Amino acid sequence: MLRPLLYQTFFTLGKREVSRFDRDAATPEATQSRHLLEIIERNAASAFGKKHGFSSIQSVRDFQNAVAINDYDSLSEYINRAADGEKGQLTVEDPFMFATTSGTAGERKMIPVTRSYIKEFRRASVVSGFNLLKSHPNLTKGIALSVFSPAEEGRTAGGIPYGAISGRLYMEEPKLIKRFISPIPYEVFIVKHYESRYYTLLRLALVLPVTVIYTLNPSTIVMLGKRLKTYGAQIVRDIADGAINPPQSLPKEVMDAIKPFLKPNPQRARELSRLLESDQFDARNIWPDLSLISCWTKAAASFYLQDLPEYFGSTPVADITYGASEGRGTVNLGEGRQALSIRSHFFEFVAVEDWESGNKKALLCHELEVGREYYILFTTSGGLYRYHINDIVKVVGWYNRTPLIEFLHKGGNISSFTGEKLTESQVTDAMLAAQKELNFKARFFTLIPVFRPEPHYELYLEFDGPAISDETLLASAFDRHLSRLNIEYEAKRESHRLADIKVVRLPADSYERLRKELVGQGVPDAQIKVSHLNPKSQIRQMIEEFGATAVSAMGSH
Repeated sequence: MLRPLLYQTFFTLGKREVSRFDRDAATPEATQSRHLLEIIERNAASAFGKKHGFSSIQSVRDFQNAVAINDYDSLSEYINRAADGEKGQLTVEDPFMFATTSGTAGERKMIPVTRSYIKEFRRASVVSGFNLLKSHPNLTKGIALSVFSPAEEGRTAGGIPYGAISGRLYMEEPKLIKRFISPIPYEVFIVKHYESRYYTLLRLALVLPVTVIYTLNPSTIVMLGKRLKTYGAQIVRDIADGAINPPQSLPKEVMDAIKPFLKPNPQRARELSRLLESDQFDARNIWPDLSLISCWTKAAASFYLQDLPEYFGSTPVADITYGASEGRGTVNLGEGRQALSIRSHFFEFVAVEDWESGNKKALLCHELEVGREYYILFTTSGGLYRYHINDIVKVVGWYNRTPLIEFLHKGGNISSFTGEKLTESQVTDAMLAAQKELNFKARFFTLIPVFRPEPHYELYLEFDGPAISDETLLASAFDRHLSRLNIEYEAKRESHRLADIKVVRLPADSYERLRKELVGQGVPDAQIKVSHLNPKSQIRQMIEEFGATAVSAMGSH
């Protein structure tokens, strides 16, 4: 069988890239400087390069002096011209697609993607994949169940496709990989009907030897676990008959793509029927060789990890590493360690306290300090130069002389309307602690600052299972844990500059309805990220339309 040979080939090739990474991790200053100058030299003749004197740049310091820190708005003129089909804007090598950011309840951005950028991105993927296989050798027994979004959602005025980079990376995989290791056809992920897409995904996956589930969002994985229970009996009948009966009929191109999976399989159907009859129809029994779940585990995503054991038992969970459409930030070293992806892009850092005081002096990776928090800047072969992605990361150690970093949260996601400076991480930790203390489970929650009639926070919450009958207990516990985690919040509560928290109970399935609504608006399902703190007004409006019930609840102060 070809699958073991493919895994062995990947392992051999991956070992070479790991050796290169280990070598360069010992000299990160030289590695980063070399990579930056390569990018500058290649793009000196681009419109951006000409304007900023790339041909005269000889060092990192020259680059920092010539190019200001950028964000999307400052580069949008070049991006828009490239999207209209104008050549040589940010890079000499023109983008072959634009990656759309998740854009949950906000304007979506178009990130230029070049072949050189894909090559950079894959270097980190190879190192991470090698270390996952090394740590979990049973992965080679089967296939990866990946969930991604369409690579092409539309085309720009210049005829260039735009969509999800996850879908594009899948499409770029060799045919043998797509056949034997990631065999779910791409066409499944372009099914627009929400329920039918996941019915189809599970119908195919239930006849495959899944050993790893790989997708960004843990809430997507939880949703798959729930859909197993919802659709299990019907899917088993489909497997026996060699049919597929999703809630909505599938387009012809999808049916053509999945036809090889639709052969009658009575033996597999009998196996699954026995699991249904014995109430053991869950992922850990359906796929006995399932060895790993790889998804986001940091920041707000960590809240949804508590739901995984219900559907996936004790299956190990590994962080999918820090990255975005704009670039790949880390590589997985195993044992929970993530090193800066120094062979992928050029990185700079500004200490959070310096940024907030107006001092934006950028540091290089070898100049960082363990325990400190930084804004991270990307320079990539896709045409982002000193790009402020608005992410805050923390240095947690070193690998050789290269920093180990951890994503914390978005920089703007801080609430401080009385000076309390609450972060999303603190809000998430407070909810996890309140759940443990009061023995309840939240399906979804978000904390919203409200100015009138006096400054206070409203906690919107959907219970998963039995609800707490007395919301005052919940408000008190949540408030107490926020105070423990943030002394400024505690001071503002004690001085009554912040009034009591109000609990707003959400009806059942609110989060699921919110996901469907966002997917219907074009947000890639796997990338839906509803903040646990201070969501945009659109999110609050949508939540309130679900019939939220406000309950006045006293805090502990």
